[in-house]
Amino acid sequence: MYMAHAPSGIEFGFWFVLYFVSIPTAIILWAGHYNAYIRKKQYKLKELAVFLLIASFFTSLASFQLSHMYIYFHSPASTGTCFTASCLLSDPLLERYHIPAGELEEHGLPSFGIIRGYWMYDSIPKVNPAIPVGVRAFVVVRTVPFVPITDVVVYRVEHGHVTGKKTIRILWPMQVGKKLTQETGLRFTVILSGVGSGPGL
Repeated sequence: MYMAHAPSGIEFGFWFVLYFVSIPTAIILWAGHYNAYIRKKQYKLKELAVFLLIASFFTSLASFQLSHMYIYFHSPASTGTCFTASCLLSDPLLERYHIPAGELEEHGLPSFGIIRGYWMYDSIPKVNPAIPVGVRAFVVVRTVPFVPITDVVVYRVEHGHVTGKKTIRILWPMQVGKKLTQETGLRFTVILSGVGSGPGL
Protein backbone atom coordinates (compact mmCIF):
# COMPACT_ATOMS: atom_id res chain seq x y z
CA MET A 1 0.00 0.00 0.00
CA TYR A 2 1.18 3.51 -0.80
CA MET A 3 -0.32 5.89 1.75
CA ALA A 4 0.88 8.90 -0.26
CA HIS A 5 -1.62 7.81 -2.94
CA ALA A 6 -4.59 7.65 -0.58
CA PRO A 7 -7.45 9.87 -1.79
CA SER A 8 -9.27 12.24 0.51
CA GLY A 9 -12.66 11.25 1.85
CA ILE A 10 -14.25 14.11 -0.10
CA GLU A 11 -12.64 13.04 -3.38
CA PHE A 12 -13.55 9.38 -2.99
CA GLY A 13 -17.05 10.20 -1.74
CA PHE A 14 -17.74 12.53 -4.67
CA TRP A 15 -16.89 9.93 -7.32
CA PHE A 16 -18.55 7.12 -5.36
CA VAL A 17 -21.85 9.00 -5.13
CA LEU A 18 -21.66 10.24 -8.73
CA TYR A 19 -21.08 6.67 -9.92
CA PHE A 20 -24.19 5.29 -8.25
CA VAL A 21 -26.68 8.18 -8.53
CA SER A 22 -26.15 9.60 -12.04
CA ILE A 23 -28.28 7.10 -13.97
CA PRO A 24 -31.13 6.81 -11.40
CA THR A 25 -31.21 10.62 -11.13
CA ALA A 26 -31.47 10.95 -14.91
CA ILE A 27 -34.46 8.58 -14.97
CA ILE A 28 -36.16 10.45 -12.11
CA LEU A 29 -35.61 13.82 -13.80
CA TRP A 30 -36.94 12.48 -17.11
CA ALA A 31 -40.01 11.00 -15.41
CA GLY A 32 -40.70 14.21 -13.52
CA HIS A 33 -40.19 16.51 -16.50
CA TYR A 34 -42.35 14.46 -18.86
CA ASN A 35 -44.84 13.16 -16.33
CA ALA A 36 -47.84 14.64 -18.14
CA TYR A 37 -46.81 12.95 -21.40
CA ILE A 38 -46.06 9.65 -19.69
CA ARG A 39 -49.57 9.61 -18.19
CA LYS A 40 -50.89 9.85 -21.74
CA LYS A 41 -48.57 6.98 -22.73
CA GLN A 42 -46.37 9.34 -24.74
CA TYR A 43 -43.11 8.14 -23.29
CA LYS A 44 -40.65 10.54 -24.93
CA LEU A 45 -38.04 7.83 -25.38
CA LYS A 46 -35.72 10.05 -27.42
CA GLU A 47 -35.61 12.49 -24.53
CA LEU A 48 -34.96 9.60 -22.12
CA ALA A 49 -32.05 8.50 -24.30
CA VAL A 50 -30.54 11.99 -24.05
CA PHE A 51 -30.90 11.99 -20.25
CA LEU A 52 -29.29 8.55 -20.05
CA LEU A 53 -26.47 9.51 -22.42
CA ILE A 54 -25.52 12.47 -20.24
CA ALA A 55 -25.78 10.33 -17.09
CA SER A 56 -23.67 7.59 -18.68
CA PHE A 57 -20.94 10.13 -19.42
CA PHE A 58 -20.66 11.06 -15.74
CA THR A 59 -20.96 7.41 -14.71
CA SER A 60 -18.10 6.38 -17.01
CA LEU A 61 -15.87 9.14 -15.61
CA ALA A 62 -16.72 8.13 -12.05
CA SER A 63 -16.02 4.46 -12.77
CA PHE A 64 -12.64 5.38 -14.23
CA GLN A 65 -11.74 7.55 -11.23
CA LEU A 66 -12.81 4.90 -8.69
CA SER A 67 -10.77 2.24 -10.50
CA HIS A 68 -7.84 4.64 -10.50
CA MET A 69 -8.07 5.20 -6.75
CA TYR A 70 -8.28 1.51 -5.88
CA ILE A 71 -5.37 0.53 -8.13
CA TYR A 72 -3.13 3.57 -7.59
CA PHE A 73 -3.24 2.92 -3.84
CA HIS A 74 -1.34 -0.32 -4.55
CA SER A 75 0.93 1.16 -7.22
CA PRO A 76 4.19 3.10 -6.85
CA ALA A 77 3.65 4.95 -10.13
CA SER A 78 1.23 5.49 -12.98
CA THR A 79 1.37 6.84 -16.50
CA GLY A 80 -0.31 10.04 -17.51
CA THR A 81 -3.84 9.92 -18.87
CA CYS A 82 -3.87 8.83 -22.51
CA PHE A 83 -6.47 8.47 -25.24
CA THR A 84 -4.63 5.97 -27.48
CA ALA A 85 -2.48 2.88 -26.99
CA SER A 86 0.49 4.56 -28.70
CA CYS A 87 0.42 7.35 -26.13
CA LEU A 88 0.45 4.78 -23.33
CA LEU A 89 3.37 2.87 -24.85
CA SER A 90 5.46 6.03 -25.14
CA ASP A 91 5.13 6.89 -21.45
CA PRO A 92 8.48 6.95 -19.57
CA LEU A 93 7.05 4.68 -16.86
CA LEU A 94 7.45 1.61 -19.09
CA GLU A 95 11.18 2.21 -19.55
CA ARG A 96 11.69 3.12 -15.89
CA TYR A 97 10.21 -0.18 -14.67
CA HIS A 98 11.50 -2.30 -17.58
CA ILE A 99 8.04 -3.16 -18.86
CA PRO A 100 8.35 -4.66 -22.38
CA ALA A 101 6.22 -2.45 -24.62
CA GLY A 102 6.46 -4.83 -27.57
CA GLU A 103 5.10 -7.74 -25.53
CA LEU A 104 2.24 -5.57 -24.26
CA GLU A 105 1.33 -4.87 -27.88
CA GLU A 106 1.48 -8.58 -28.70
CA HIS A 107 -0.94 -9.37 -25.89
CA GLY A 108 -3.25 -6.54 -27.00
CA LEU A 109 -3.80 -3.11 -25.49
CA PRO A 110 -7.00 -1.04 -25.34
CA SER A 111 -6.79 1.06 -28.51
CA PHE A 112 -8.82 4.12 -27.51
CA GLY A 113 -10.75 5.74 -24.68
CA ILE A 114 -9.59 7.31 -21.44
CA ILE A 115 -6.60 5.13 -20.59
CA ARG A 116 -4.11 5.01 -17.75
CA GLY A 117 -1.41 2.48 -16.86
CA TYR A 118 -0.03 1.44 -13.47
CA TRP A 119 3.03 -0.49 -12.37
CA MET A 120 1.74 -2.66 -9.56
CA TYR A 121 4.41 -3.99 -7.24
CA ASP A 122 2.84 -4.65 -3.88
CA SER A 123 1.91 -7.27 -1.31
CA ILE A 124 -1.86 -7.58 -1.23
CA PRO A 125 -3.68 -9.94 1.19
CA LYS A 126 -5.56 -12.86 -0.35
CA VAL A 127 -9.26 -13.02 0.46
CA ASN A 128 -8.83 -16.49 2.00
CA PRO A 129 -6.44 -17.03 3.65
CA ALA A 130 -5.39 -13.46 4.43
CA ILE A 131 -1.70 -13.87 3.60
CA PRO A 132 0.00 -11.12 1.57
CA VAL A 133 0.92 -12.17 -1.95
CA GLY A 134 3.50 -10.37 -4.08
CA VAL A 135 2.00 -8.87 -7.22
CA ARG A 136 4.07 -7.72 -10.20
CA ALA A 137 1.89 -6.48 -13.03
CA PHE A 138 1.25 -3.67 -15.46
CA VAL A 139 -2.39 -2.68 -15.10
CA VAL A 140 -4.33 -0.67 -17.67
CA VAL A 141 -7.62 1.05 -16.84
CA ARG A 142 -9.75 2.10 -19.78
CA THR A 143 -13.19 3.61 -20.08
CA VAL A 144 -15.03 5.00 -23.08
CA PRO A 145 -17.00 8.19 -22.38
CA PHE A 146 -20.80 7.76 -22.53
CA VAL A 147 -20.44 3.99 -21.93
CA PRO A 148 -20.81 2.99 -18.24
CA ILE A 149 -18.21 0.22 -18.53
CA THR A 150 -14.60 0.25 -17.36
CA ASP A 151 -12.07 -2.37 -18.38
CA VAL A 152 -9.19 -3.19 -16.05
CA VAL A 153 -6.57 -5.17 -17.98
CA VAL A 154 -3.91 -6.91 -15.88
CA TYR A 155 -0.65 -7.93 -17.61
CA ARG A 156 1.41 -10.16 -15.33
CA VAL A 157 5.12 -9.39 -15.62
CA GLU A 158 7.75 -11.94 -14.57
CA HIS A 159 11.52 -11.63 -15.12
CA GLY A 160 11.03 -8.76 -17.55
CA HIS A 161 8.42 -10.53 -19.71
CA VAL A 162 4.65 -10.37 -19.99
CA THR A 163 3.44 -13.85 -19.07
CA GLY A 164 -0.33 -13.43 -18.97
CA LYS A 165 -3.29 -11.13 -19.42
CA LYS A 166 -6.65 -10.89 -17.68
CA THR A 167 -9.44 -8.43 -18.46
CA ILE A 168 -11.83 -7.41 -15.69
CA ARG A 169 -14.96 -5.67 -16.96
CA ILE A 170 -16.73 -3.39 -14.49
CA LEU A 171 -20.28 -2.71 -15.61
CA TRP A 172 -22.49 -0.25 -13.71
CA PRO A 173 -23.73 -0.69 -10.97
CA MET A 174 -21.01 -3.16 -9.92
CA GLN A 175 -18.95 -2.03 -6.94
CA VAL A 176 -15.44 -1.39 -8.22
CA GLY A 177 -13.44 -2.61 -5.20
CA LYS A 178 -15.66 -5.67 -4.75
CA LYS A 179 -15.38 -6.62 -8.44
CA LEU A 180 -11.57 -6.32 -8.40
CA THR A 181 -11.44 -8.47 -5.27
CA GLN A 182 -13.74 -11.15 -6.75
CA GLU A 183 -11.84 -11.37 -10.02
CA THR A 184 -8.31 -11.43 -8.61
CA GLY A 185 -8.77 -13.15 -5.25
CA LEU A 186 -6.82 -10.29 -3.69
CA ARG A 187 -8.28 -7.93 -1.13
CA PHE A 188 -8.48 -4.60 -2.92
CA THR A 189 -9.23 -1.69 -0.64
CA VAL A 190 -8.30 1.95 -0.36
CA ILE A 191 -7.52 3.92 2.77
CA LEU A 192 -9.08 7.36 2.73
CA SER A 193 -6.80 10.11 3.89
CA GLY A 194 -7.76 10.87 7.49
CA VAL A 195 -10.84 8.60 7.40
CA GLY A 196 -10.35 4.84 6.93
CA SER A 197 -11.10 2.10 4.41
CA GLY A 198 -13.18 2.95 1.38
CA PRO A 199 -16.31 0.93 0.54
CA GLY A 200 -16.37 -1.83 -2.01
CA LEU A 201 -15.29 -4.90 -0.02
